[in-house]
Amino acid sequence: MSYFCQQCGECCSVMGQVFAIIQQLDPFRFRLRNQYTGDTREVEVAISMRQLFTESAIPASWQDPCPFLRLDASLGLAFCTVHQTRPEVCREYQCWRILVLDCEGRRVARVMDQRYLCLEDERLREPWEEFRENLDSLCTHEWDNEVIRFFRERGYTVRV
Repeated sequence: MSYFCQQCGECCSVMGQVFAIIQQLDPFRFRLRNQYTGDTREVEVAISMRQLFTESAIPASWQDPCPFLRLDASLGLAFCTVHQTRPEVCREYQCWRILVLDCEGRRVARVMDQRYLCLEDERLREPWEEFRENLDSLCTHEWDNEVIRFFRERGYTVRV
């Protein structure tokens, strides 16, 4: 399945717990350490992101964000300013396999990992709980198809 990043910044909003800057090599190059594995990596702020990196503060609402995550307030989008040189764990991360949006394009649910559904609209909790009882015996492909059908029948847009 394909993946489309919405640039919400949620994925990186706690990555400051994982990565620490251990050395600034020049104004836009840094050496990071993965706090869990001890691995180090050099990253560089992309030329196109340098103004955003230097002029934008990290929003206080994010718990412990990656030190390279910035919010472009005019666009309402989050940017990884070191996207081209980001660590492997960042390259591999995808916050959803199936994304569900309401008619205004707001996220209401997403499927993560194999069969974990994260509901962000509590009005869907009861119908989902009733529906999901019938899914346990299905293989992953069939499970995905039924989940997609569940949301589409209720008028939601589903991205896979």
